Amino acid sequence: MNGLERVKATFRRKEVDRLPFYPIVSALAAKLVGVTAAQYYGDLDNMAKAQLRLYEELGQDVVVLMSDLFMEVDAMGADVEFPEDEVPRLKSYLLKDKAALGSLIMPDPGKSGRLPAYVEACRKVAGTITDSAVGGVICGPWTLATNLRGAQELIMDTVEDPEFVHELMRFTSGVTRSFGEAVSAARVGLSLSEAPASLSLISPKIFNAFVLPYLKDVIGGLGEKRTAVTLHICGFIDPIMDDIVSSGAIAVSMDQPSSLDKMLTACGSKCVVIGNVSTGVFIDGTREDIENEVRRCVGVGKERGGYVLCTGCEISPKGDMDRVKLFCELAASMGRFE
Repeated sequence: MNGLERVKATFRRKEVDRLPFYPIVSALAAKLVGVTAAQYYGDLDNMAKAQLRLYEELGQDVVVLMSDLFMEVDAMGADVEFPEDEVPRLKSYLLKDKAALGSLIMPDPGKSGRLPAYVEACRKVAGTITDSAVGGVICGPWTLATNLRGAQELIMDTVEDPEFVHELMRFTSGVTRSFGEAVSAARVGLSLSEAPASLSLISPKIFNAFVLPYLKDVIGGLGEKRTAVTLHICGFIDPIMDDIVSSGAIAVSMDQPSSLDKMLTACGSKCVVIGNVSTGVFIDGTREDIENEVRRCVGVGKERGGYVLCTGCEISPKGDMDRVKLFCELAASMGRFE
């Protein structure tokens, strides 16, 4: 089986020769084509070249076009800094003053900022790689709201001015749908990143009142356009796993702090589970550390099915490529079914 066949079979609950696998790699791949992290994020043609080269090196079953999560607010005029060898930084929030929401203009995926370049990079990679699945990653509505307002302020707003939060979420949901449709039209899979939506940052009450309804709206709206969505949430999510499954996502990408077994139980036959491998092992982990992580996840995933072996989150640009290659080698051998 090739990677694409393996991924499709996993989603259809068909037999596979081994568990599909991939690492989530962004600017760490920049080194493969001789550019800096700033050049990777700032010129998304470099991102496409780096991800194509990464596929040549790893042969992973899914190629994730991972840029930064500030593309949307950058396209709206936010001040984004691009350090030479780190992920971009947001220097200020466009909604420091809540009253500015009324003057925000929804970015055009065909014209605004780096959005058109990202869509074109997706199209380029998807047109080149045919043996593995290719996916794009954009902000979910809560992540985008956090990038506009700031996490601490937004959480306080849920108590002090909930109607403002709902108004902001309606706006960000529109941005996510619009950009999501453009990315999907480039013939790649679509993943929404909701990194700040875990219980490591917010409460179940906030998730269910201010995050989940808008995820359902966005995922349902994209579904009407025949676009299936994978949902990624970092951090601890055990108490809200059933709520996450109810979002309508076809797959849930989960971080290492949460229980893989519980997530597989919550998903059942409704959606596929992706992830759970610790990203820390790619910075200073030993071979044994990486092998233990792969063995742990493979052991659960093989038994339960409906699982794609993957890192719990994006590997830091300061990670080690040799460790990434080792992960892929171990995943290919240990994930095989007899």
